[in-house]
Amino acid sequence: MADLLQELGLQAFKIEGVDIIKPTKKPRGKALTPERQEGNWEVSQRCVRIEHVYSSVKRCRMLKEAIRMRQDGMRDMVMEIGCALHNFRVRFTPS
Repeated sequence: MADLLQELGLQAFKIEGVDIIKPTKKPRGKALTPERQEGNWEVSQRCVRIEHVYSSVKRCRMLKEAIRMRQDGMRDMVMEIGCALHNFRVRFTPS
């Protein structure tokens, strides 16, 4: 079964066959337990890494601006090209 990291602002989004991982909200007037704080920290660390990859993908200028191509699948293809360029850059950049 696949995992999906989800922010608290997208609570209504659900996909069948996918486990949704999201941070725990703090109860009103109370503090989170240390276990839940640790869980929220782990989720946030994964989200930060994903956001860094997303910002790297958006180095392609065509992904930063509005895509006005209306053909079916064109916007997905542009994003796939951006992701492929990111993977190429990561794979062949000496570290």
